[in-house]
Amino acid sequence: MTAPSSPPTTWPTKPRPRVSILIGAILAIAFTVYSARQVDMRFSTFADVWTNPLWEKFWPIPWEWVFDRRNVINPLIETFQIAIISTVIGCSIALPVSFAMSRLTTPNSVTYYSSRVVMNIVRAIPDLFWAKLLVTAVGVGAFAGSWALSIFSLAVMVKLFSEDIDGADPRPLEAAKAAGGRHIPSVATGVFPTVFPAYVSYSLYVFELNIRASLVLGLVGAGGVGRVIEAQRQFFRFGRILGILVIIFVVVVVLEQVSVAVRKRLV
Repeated sequence: MTAPSSPPTTWPTKPRPRVSILIGAILAIAFTVYSARQVDMRFSTFADVWTNPLWEKFWPIPWEWVFDRRNVINPLIETFQIAIISTVIGCSIALPVSFAMSRLTTPNSVTYYSSRVVMNIVRAIPDLFWAKLLVTAVGVGAFAGSWALSIFSLAVMVKLFSEDIDGADPRPLEAAKAAGGRHIPSVATGVFPTVFPAYVSYSLYVFELNIRASLVLGLVGAGGVGRVIEAQRQFFRFGRILGILVIIFVVVVVLEQVSVAVRKRLV
């Protein structure tokens, strides 16, 4: 007796692209070409930049100057201090603000819309502008950089964490409120434990961003190793700048690997 033959395999038909998608892709390409022409973008520039005679000034690297504690190590430590302080301040303030900005946990619509308007304004202002403003207000140094990065950390953390709260399971919160719990205790017991690992993960990510951002803010006098880079650039000492960048690259790579390992354990 022969075994029954299996039905022929039918493969799903490949969907045809929509006309709207094709039109959108054509418009995007056309606008990109138009924008490149408006800003006078030429691909030959990418080849011509390597013939610049300033490249000769990047070598050799004066390692004895780079590893001098007063020249690079102390400003690099100051960069870490700025990043740590700004991450703690920004992420701490972002915790209640994120719950206020989430539709799941906001106490009322007035709090929801007012917090979103304020944070949209804060997020619209670049961190470099905050640094220049605070350097003018409180003076050159790490204090201005710490406050500028605290605002930057707040803006980034609120955007990421509030969206994560929106995706949380609403059933524990509904059960806590159905049992007679008030709003804040219900949120603390029904939502916060489920999103806390994401909060820690985002905080580590913000700390990584602050390390990089503090280098840029240092160029406008906000402290850290960025101020050293700007001082060396003014005198065309590019060999010293390359040595600083090598150290920063190693530090950032190590920090990123540690951060990724911690986030994998939490999420």
